[in-house]
Amino acid sequence: MIKNIMLFKIVDFLYRMKSHLALTSLVLCVVSSSFGQVETMYSLYRFNPQVISPAYAGSTENSEVTVMNRQQWIGLELAPKTIGITMNLKWGEKKGLGINVISDQFGPISTTAVSGDFAYHTDLNSQWRLSGGIRAGVSNMSINYSGIRIVTPTDVVFAGDRSTGFQPNLGWGLRFDRGEKFFVSVSQPRILRYDFGSQNTAYKDVPYYYSMLGTRFKFSDQIIFYPSLMFRMAKDVPLSWDINLTARLISKLDVGISYRNQDSYGFRLGIQATKKIYIGYVYEMPISQISKVSNQTHELALRFSFLPKSKQ
Repeated sequence: MIKNIMLFKIVDFLYRMKSHLALTSLVLCVVSSSFGQVETMYSLYRFNPQVISPAYAGSTENSEVTVMNRQQWIGLELAPKTIGITMNLKWGEKKGLGINVISDQFGPISTTAVSGDFAYHTDLNSQWRLSGGIRAGVSNMSINYSGIRIVTPTDVVFAGDRSTGFQPNLGWGLRFDRGEKFFVSVSQPRILRYDFGSQNTAYKDVPYYYSMLGTRFKFSDQIIFYPSLMFRMAKDVPLSWDINLTARLISKLDVGISYRNQDSYGFRLGIQATKKIYIGYVYEMPISQISKVSNQTHELALRFSFLPKSKQ
């Protein structure tokens, strides 16, 4: 997803114009700005933390496959859309493997990333565990100017479509935890920047760092609370953070609320449909200037667990 510190002021102006052409101009203004950051946004990161940290590969009790779909700013032309598939595979007692396929699109910009993870988990003492993971893969970004209406078609910045081609990329992650009682992690899922070569012009991409921490409070045998925080950090970009509180009821139903700083409120619902299938859903309402043109975002995830034979 493209982020820019001037985005919401531009949206406010374009909303008054109320035209599809104006909305196309919004995307192009963000793309051609001096600092156009591209980063996929998630809300169900505690449900599927592997998307932002390879350290989680093999950290769960079972191997898992998770499918995610995020539709942001419904009703807004050129709004962000994300589809992702992750595989979390246990490899013995202390190792894990992961596979990630992510497709993200916002207006004329689309990104595709395919990567593999390796993680190692070791006990520091009787209570604490350390997990470290590395990621390697390829990623591509393309900008399709020919498929949109451009206000100033003679501008050389918008002359011709562009693609970085599939380029290698790396990532890393670290996690300290006491089981579900407490965890803290830091990661950089993408180290290298997207590079258009001689066509880079004024475009600059900034990879992000992520930090998460969370804990668990048992209110009763039937109610358990899971509070957590997430921080997104990058050079020359305002700090972004989320706070979340989820309650697990009768070991099968999750309900929760979230707040993204100066951006949105969210409501979460999850259900353990069977021993092997979990369904998670988030509804978000923007509180920034974007709320004048769209008031909803939906994120849906489906997780399949491969239980050990002794538990099937």
